[in-house]
Amino acid sequence: MNNRLLLVESSATMRYVLDKHAQALGFVVDVTDTYEGALQSLRSQYQQFGSEYSAVLFGWPSTPQDTAAAFAAVLEQSEFTDLPVVVMSTDLRAETRAWVAGRENTAVLSWKEYQGLEPMLRQLLDIPVTGVHSELEKFDNGDIHLLVVDDSATIRHSLRDLFRMQGYQVSLAATADEALGLATTVEFDIAVLDFYLQETTGDLLCRDLIGHQGTGDIVCTVLTGTYSDHIIKRSLRAGAVECMFKNESSELLLSRIDAISRFVRQRRELQSERSLLQEIIESLAGAVMIVEPNKRISYLSAAAIIELKLESASSLLGLQSDIILEPSGPQSAGTGIHAATWRLPDGNTVDVDYEHVLIKESSRSVFRFARRRESRELPGPKAESEPGQERSTEFSIISDLDLNNKCRPLLIELQNYLDIAGELTDRISLLVLDVFVKTPNGRLLPVTAHNGMALTIEKSLSAIYRRSGHVAVMRENRYAFLLRHREEPQAYLLVRKIMQLCLETDHSYTGAELACSGSLLSISGNAQQSMDKLFDHAFKGVDLVNTRAPNQTLILDLRRMLSAYPVPEGSSKHKSIATGE
Repeated sequence: MNNRLLLVESSATMRYVLDKHAQALGFVVDVTDTYEGALQSLRSQYQQFGSEYSAVLFGWPSTPQDTAAAFAAVLEQSEFTDLPVVVMSTDLRAETRAWVAGRENTAVLSWKEYQGLEPMLRQLLDIPVTGVHSELEKFDNGDIHLLVVDDSATIRHSLRDLFRMQGYQVSLAATADEALGLATTVEFDIAVLDFYLQETTGDLLCRDLIGHQGTGDIVCTVLTGTYSDHIIKRSLRAGAVECMFKNESSELLLSRIDAISRFVRQRRELQSERSLLQEIIESLAGAVMIVEPNKRISYLSAAAIIELKLESASSLLGLQSDIILEPSGPQSAGTGIHAATWRLPDGNTVDVDYEHVLIKESSRSVFRFARRRESRELPGPKAESEPGQERSTEFSIISDLDLNNKCRPLLIELQNYLDIAGELTDRISLLVLDVFVKTPNGRLLPVTAHNGMALTIEKSLSAIYRRSGHVAVMRENRYAFLLRHREEPQAYLLVRKIMQLCLETDHSYTGAELACSGSLLSISGNAQQSMDKLFDHAFKGVDLVNTRAPNQTLILDLRRMLSAYPVPEGSSKHKSIATGE
């Protein structure tokens, strides 16, 4: 196959870069800086045997030029329709994209991504190459799903073809009922609605789509054949972001859809950032309420919803903070933790402990709640039974614990979680971990046999999980963790990380290694059990692992073993803990 290319580009810098790059790929390049010169080279390519071009590199002008338009028109003639063309563009405007979409054997490449020229040429020239998809994707709009609603089949299908050539996902509906049915089962990004439908109008359908709880964050635009002020006003008042016209050019229509697509992508990024911010707030600050300078409540974290005993954030968001705060108003910012009784919208009250923080740059107030601890009677040491009287075993395990040591806060936290298990959006798991010293001769000794090491391990494990009251020394070399997570697989990752950090703890004992074994139990899935039974189950799991091999944890709810260090992918011993395979 001929490997000769025709390159036309007015910019000397771009011309030089692409010429050198194409030559490095093994192509012979004829270079010209004018579209007239390119047209002349195109028409005279057959004057010498074997001098025809295998492809054209078309540097699209940044501003419209008659000579460039004439060159593009020639490339659309039947004589040259089979000639592959790569359009090099700086801005990928709608006009450029429309021309590329309407011509066969054509692709577009941004100048800043010019190094992607080789796989694009290989596809256009049908040169086999490993790892490249055989179908050329001209535009990267596959992340946007369009719903086109029009009672004219001709218009529906022509719009579908136009949008699909731009890389969009497209679904069609002929009626408002069909559109609503589709939108509640498929997640669409943009709806293009004909204004005059047989049974309704586009502005009414727009209201229904935007207002329906099952249609997500769909963005609506109305398409009409009538340029009328009242249609535009009705459409925009209904919530449409754009009003487009059927008689305008395809380039203008595509540029409008491009602009809306950018808005959709930016909104996705903002939602992603907001979700990330919420995760950070939950992990660092827990229960938080934010009040704007105008006293409007603008944010409630998931933990704050639980703390205020609300069904959802919507019952407070947008309201004035005076409605719920204590009658005297919030305590001064930066003056410590305050105790107050707040009024809820349903008329009930809730006791809160909060810290008031003022963000000077924005004048926003942040109320950070400290969970109010109720007085709980935890069981004390077991009393000896009277002769002939059976001794209660209800608190057999907890009664053996020294409730004055560091495990008491964890027990209180666990009881709190059990009390509100049905209200939590997060999941809670209990990890019980035994830590050993592995001597040079292979013996496993509790870390308590090396008092200095025991203190090192305790500090190391306590530093892993910084939530107050979520890590405790239970007895001897046994530690407990309350893990808070979204999905079950996240708990497995946390367990593995804790085990690895434990095994990698620095210590000063020459020749001694660390080993650990544990059990993981879902508190969320066993919230109906008493605290003692939960610990009894978890302790038995650790004891079972101790009879087998070290550095493993038994996932009690799945009856699966989780190793401290995963078996490499591809190994015959590899198993998926998350799926149970």
